[in-house]
Amino acid sequence: MNNSFGGKRLFPPKELCKIIYSLKMSNSKILGLKRQLKDNLSGYAFISPTLLLLIFIFGYQAIRLFLFSFIKWKGVIPLLNEFNNFSYYISIFKKGYLYAPLIRSLAVAVIVIPIVILLTIFLSHNIYRKIWGYKFYRWVIFLTSIIPMIVASIVWTFLLNNYGPINTILRALGLNFLVVDWFGNSRFALLALSWVIIWRELGFSTVIFLASLDSADPTVYEAAIIDGANDFQLMRYVTTPYLSGIIKMYIVTMTIYVLNNLFGVVLVSTNGGPGYATTVLEYYIYYMTFRMGKIGIGAAVSVILFIITFILILIYIRTSAERRKEGLF
Repeated sequence: MNNSFGGKRLFPPKELCKIIYSLKMSNSKILGLKRQLKDNLSGYAFISPTLLLLIFIFGYQAIRLFLFSFIKWKGVIPLLNEFNNFSYYISIFKKGYLYAPLIRSLAVAVIVIPIVILLTIFLSHNIYRKIWGYKFYRWVIFLTSIIPMIVASIVWTFLLNNYGPINTILRALGLNFLVVDWFGNSRFALLALSWVIIWRELGFSTVIFLASLDSADPTVYEAAIIDGANDFQLMRYVTTPYLSGIIKMYIVTMTIYVLNNLFGVVLVSTNGGPGYATTVLEYYIYYMTFRMGKIGIGAAVSVILFIITFILILIYIRTSAERRKEGLF
């Protein structure tokens, strides 16, 4: 390349090399972006039929849900329906329809998530350390996660009711003061509900945490043992920091799960009772829509649940992006 004009140099040799290098790097980045775009387009082309079907099935229902919360329903002809001036949303917040079910749902999340995380850290640490019989423990723990939630709810409702096997054994042993009708007592029903979810989710969470521990460096454990760390210290100062990223993601995903998957457990075990002790947000939507016939209120509460879930999904995406060191947003 000619670096002169009228006998004078335009750029020093070093500056010229930098310019040429930057141009080459820019070209390579453009080519890389083009290649990535081409790969992405081919991937989207493969998933587009299923994606369009899901949009048609679920997207249409979501739009109708939003419409039901904003209109006074007067028939299937759209022109007959009127805008309700947000009256359903005003009723929800003014009359307090939303607060008690939402607090119960959040209470279940507050009970379930810390207990599951602590138990999972303990189990995954010991299975990773390959204690005696770890293969058997891993199989037994995972067994709970393949049992459907409805089946688990039916089984535990039978075991924990006032005349179930557990209370019958306690009475036979003369331990009547320990007999509790867990699902029939308003003080304990939410705890019993939480226990069913803990028992059901423990196996799956253990598998996830174990998969994350596969990236742990065994030499760190060896060094800690040489320094005199006991098993509890290993779990506290080595295993838990390794699992910190997956714990953050699990908190968000489990909160989403608890808010959106309690209906089946409540319907099978307590039917919202005793009284309203286990009427969580999902069950409240069903109760208002199908039992009370207040479709607008049910739709409005569903929209609020959708917004809460959507915010949690955004938090999950950001958390997972930080864990992968990728800036999605």
